[in-house]
Amino acid sequence: MDVKEAVYKRRSVRSFTQQEVPQEVLAELVDAARVGPAAANRQPLEYVAVTDPQLREEIFACLKWAAYIAPRGNPQPGHHPTAYLVVLRRKDYELEGMSLYDVGAAVQTILLMAVAKGLGACWLKSVNYPRVAKLLGVPEGVEVDSVIALGYPDEEPRLVNLEPDQEGLEVIKYWRDEQGQHYVPKRALAAVLHRERYGNRG
Repeated sequence: MDVKEAVYKRRSVRSFTQQEVPQEVLAELVDAARVGPAAANRQPLEYVAVTDPQLREEIFACLKWAAYIAPRGNPQPGHHPTAYLVVLRRKDYELEGMSLYDVGAAVQTILLMAVAKGLGACWLKSVNYPRVAKLLGVPEGVEVDSVIALGYPDEEPRLVNLEPDQEGLEVIKYWRDEQGQHYVPKRALAAVLHRERYGNRG
């Protein structure tokens, strides 16, 4: 799979088969993120890879999923993630105001590598941070930034063009149809690309 294919195939997945994800595969994802860009090369990010079934369920209870369609968009019993990468920020390594850029670059790398490995993933920021930190024994001076849920996908969300509603406003909310198919609207290329000057879309 080339990079372009991975980019267009990547969607947030919220339903998983129960096939286990090997720790070796998670290590490959982290290794790819590790060599990515970091402000001033400070490299404040660390990760906890979680595959233990009991701990997975405790992490699952700390997460909120798919706000636009909750609870319908939540992973159902028997379709929970089979692995997590918990993204941590070491405060003593951070360059003030810049670590969130590091996180964005690292997580996108992980998400694309996950697709290339046949995995589905969902990046979550609606997290009970104190509880996750306690579960994982995260020490003072290290913060839980976000959680990446992983597993082999049991759904294939579809990308569709973002359309205006009756009032002409762009409808950004994703949805599921009666068959459970998940749809994700994105703004068209022509709506976001300006050539040479802002407003020139020719």
